[in-house]
Amino acid sequence: MIFFRRFFTKIIQMNNWILILATLSLILSSSYIIYFIEPGTFKNPFEGLWWTMTTIATVGYGDVSPASVKGKLFAMFLYIVGIGLMTIFIGKIIDFFSIRKKLKEEGKLKITARDHIILINWTKKAEMTLEELLNTFQNIRVVIIDENLSKTPIFHEQVDFVNGNPANIEILHQANLLQSKTVMVFSPDGLMTASQADGHTLLIASMIEGVGKQHKRNIYTICEVSDSKHINAFVHANVEEFITPNDTAANLAARSILFNGTSEIIRQLTSLQGFDLYAIPIKEEWKTFADARLALADKGALLISNGNDLSIITQLSRPIPHDAKLFIVCNHSTYLEIIS
Repeated sequence: MIFFRRFFTKIIQMNNWILILATLSLILSSSYIIYFIEPGTFKNPFEGLWWTMTTIATVGYGDVSPASVKGKLFAMFLYIVGIGLMTIFIGKIIDFFSIRKKLKEEGKLKITARDHIILINWTKKAEMTLEELLNTFQNIRVVIIDENLSKTPIFHEQVDFVNGNPANIEILHQANLLQSKTVMVFSPDGLMTASQADGHTLLIASMIEGVGKQHKRNIYTICEVSDSKHINAFVHANVEEFITPNDTAANLAARSILFNGTSEIIRQLTSLQGFDLYAIPIKEEWKTFADARLALADKGALLISNGNDLSIITQLSRPIPHDAKLFIVCNHSTYLEIIS
């Protein structure tokens, strides 16, 4: 008993690759050994493999079993060594997945997803954005980066988490920044002034654009800006889009007072209720913006812009550029009909 206890203690402490090799070697060698001991019972090595696997896995179907004394002695050896080795092997596999799950929750694994969305700084607005993304897009992959969370803020099969400073290049690479589709940097919550919050956001945005420039990749970056006076600084950092929630709320409130109902229109366009804003591909038969506008109107959709250019309404006869990104307003069923 002391011998076997010391034997299995050494196996538990064994390197994982050596343990895998030892387990496979025992299974394969046992398959051939039992075949040579009892060729009458085991017609070929595969029969030996079947018996070995059912034995060490403690399944024991009993459809084939050794009949000779030598065969039974070998079977007893396999009961002791094989079952013990397989138990340790399975335990190691369970430990591996448990450790991996823990590291994933703590945001310590490298992200391998591609064309994913990266949300930087976990705030209430980030939480609402994530919920909207998951509700709207079925197969989207999202990566959250935050240095103040000890583990992932949400358990979802389409969401990954990276714990660390988003202004750190290693953390950005861990989130697979270069293979991402879009990065959204949220202004941090807390007692920061607008200048401090925007300074923090600008530092992260500069690091992101710097990594993209270094690797000759255009990384589409969107930043939440607390004070619109700081937008020029973000323009110099080559940030593509800005969200100014404070200014937007103030302007929307003013227009709602002057033109009652304005806020409800904007609310519908930024929610899943009623009509929504969608981007659509160009169809070959559309030569001008007027062609696209008429075709879309027939389906119940309103063409409003090419990217962020709302002036196309005054230039409908202009040819549609090959790289145009058309935005329309319609309901979801109409959108699905258009893109199909």
